[in-house]
Amino acid sequence: MTSTRIIFVLVETKYSGNLGMAARAIKNFGFKDLVLVNPLCKIDDEAIYRSMHARDVLLSARMYSNLDEFVESESPLYLIGTTARIGSEKNPLRIAVPLNIFRNMIFPSESKIAFLFGNEERGLTNEELAKCDLVATIPTSMEYPTLNLSHAVAVVAYELSQALETFMELPYRPANNKEREILLQRFYELVDVADEKMPEPKKEIYKGIIKNMIGRAFLSGREAHSLIGLIKKIISKLRSQYPDQSS
Repeated sequence: MTSTRIIFVLVETKYSGNLGMAARAIKNFGFKDLVLVNPLCKIDDEAIYRSMHARDVLLSARMYSNLDEFVESESPLYLIGTTARIGSEKNPLRIAVPLNIFRNMIFPSESKIAFLFGNEERGLTNEELAKCDLVATIPTSMEYPTLNLSHAVAVVAYELSQALETFMELPYRPANNKEREILLQRFYELVDVADEKMPEPKKEIYKGIIKNMIGRAFLSGREAHSLIGLIKKIISKLRSQYPDQSS
């Protein structure tokens, strides 16, 4: 059995019934780890009633006041945001992979992966998605693409229950949050050094593409350190050959 740990995170949930139904959905597919970030409702009688036989999952949910607090507390963590509003090539922040891609992904052993679900009315904000390593979406009809929160949780839970059968235990340590952040900053620095005259909006597009690429890669710690060192050398060489590009 895989040691990959899956955490379901509901961010600023508005309706208590959805808390209960989400707890029920994740238990239906063999999961128990529920986190509530700044819920806008309480775990009341409605939530407990809707949870049915998943009351234990609901009542043991961990609470955090904001997303940063959760990430810091649970680190190292791989964060996957969910959205029904998919971005275009001009908005790389919301470029999302289809959920079924996880059936073919390989996670290093001892991985801790959190799936984020936003508020019922607005979903996850751009700021919240920016904190994620990867953004995923559930392919739906374009005529009515938005799922109820608890239904979205159920679909993700089902897909992951199937994917877990193919998750492989790999004998290396996954890159942690700090290593991925340093690697991203090095890549961002490379973008800045490559062309100091590049307009900022274009730079942001490149940086968004790089973030998406790193997010899909599931790098090991060794790979992250190797890339950090390589990019550092490239930046140093560029600055020595093209001193006008130096900041």
